[in-house]
Amino acid sequence: MKVLISSLMIATAIAPLICAQEVSASPSEEAKTNPEVPKQYEVGEDTVSPDGRFAVLFPVRNEASDQENGPPYPPNLLVRLKPYTILTKVRNTGLPNGWRDKLLAEWNGSMVVAIYVEAKWGIADLSVYEIDNDKLKRVHPIFKEARKYFDRDFHKRFLKKYPKEYDHYTFVGNEEVPDFEFKGRKVTVYLVAENKPNVAPGPIWSAELKGFGIWIPRRSKK
Repeated sequence: MKVLISSLMIATAIAPLICAQEVSASPSEEAKTNPEVPKQYEVGEDTVSPDGRFAVLFPVRNEASDQENGPPYPPNLLVRLKPYTILTKVRNTGLPNGWRDKLLAEWNGSMVVAIYVEAKWGIADLSVYEIDNDKLKRVHPIFKEARKYFDRDFHKRFLKKYPKEYDHYTFVGNEEVPDFEFKGRKVTVYLVAENKPNVAPGPIWSAELKGFGIWIPRRSKK
């Protein structure tokens, strides 16, 4: 039986959201040829901001040396492209292009970006990054915070009743409802988790989280 574990909206003091500016036809094409990007990295073409100034870098994959779990790649980076500056590490262990788990980015204007991981069954990570004056202003680890609600329900309600069950669950996607969504100045999240998405035998646990997210206030006028 699926349980709704929470429905809430977190009001957060966040930097102003700046609307996308009109730019050249293909900023991603220009970004890919940026000579300042280190040789061990490549620009994620689909991660370039609408104004072409920011992007996520992916470690270059060495398929010849990849083993079953792959080598430890250097972290993905959120960067300003010109002049080249690293804003922050996105992950401590990087995900290259073409890997099983996909690192993706969705921009809301050119100053706010949601960076997330799409795994086999569904979303596996999500953080929202704010940029101000070409610097990282704030990071919102939405997935990490949301997971606390699932952990509490899974351990107190399910594992307490079935202590011999495997202590693990997986987030699963929903074709009808997006995992997260920008709605103007809101970022809302809808997450669903199950302990046996492959329909293995034994007791089943599932839960959903609606309305968890952040609010982006309007730009304050000086």
